Amino acid sequence: MTSASTPHRGREVTLSGSLRCADETEAARVRAHLPAHLALTRAEPGCVCFDVDPTDDPLVWRVEERFVDEAAFDAHQRRVAASAWGAATVGIERRYEIRGRDRDAAALVAAAWAAEERLLDPRVRQDPAQVEPLLDDDFVEIGQSGRRFTREAVVAALRSESSTSTAGIAERSSRVIAPDTVLLDYLLTVEERVSRRSSVWQGSPPRLTFHQGTPAPSEGAT
Repeated sequence: MTSASTPHRGREVTLSGSLRCADETEAARVRAHLPAHLALTRAEPGCVCFDVDPTDDPLVWRVEERFVDEAAFDAHQRRVAASAWGAATVGIERRYEIRGRDRDAAALVAAAWAAEERLLDPRVRQDPAQVEPLLDDDFVEIGQSGRRFTREAVVAALRSESSTSTAGIAERSSRVIAPDTVLLDYLLTVEERVSRRSSVWQGSPPRLTFHQGTPAPSEGAT
């Protein structure tokens, strides 16, 4: 852990989570580029601490970051995006929780809607390799029947779907309910079926932690 000499200028921004490689090829890229990434980040004037530590799983690293304020965190993100580390690890899964940011509510909401729309795409829904990164490990869904479904059950059910119809979203509503958590609410129409949907997306990139669907009443019903 390395502390910066820059005094605290505002609310700190912290990031915690994990870097998860899919295979040894990705892990080798992490090991090759990590030393320079650590050194460059710890030398940034706004860095309070920056640690990327191996875990018992050789494909997973634990990540802990602290920056003096949001401006310092954003400057770090811009540098990393253009760095050798960024290019080498761009496709590797991140599961991060970011706290302390003030300005990114709109970005959180936009990312959640983009992920929701992706999960409604029939081409994505039928491909577990595309669905699984969108769902949190502890994901739960309450279906329109009232039944409770686990992550594994949902992935299997979507894989067997035969519908290729495009879903229509109306009456969109969103609310940031925690620094990295967004609640989405909307009316979904698929063919003749209409339902009210609620989704909770968390993290960056967002992962779905909870989803519920309720049949919508027909016009004139009370």
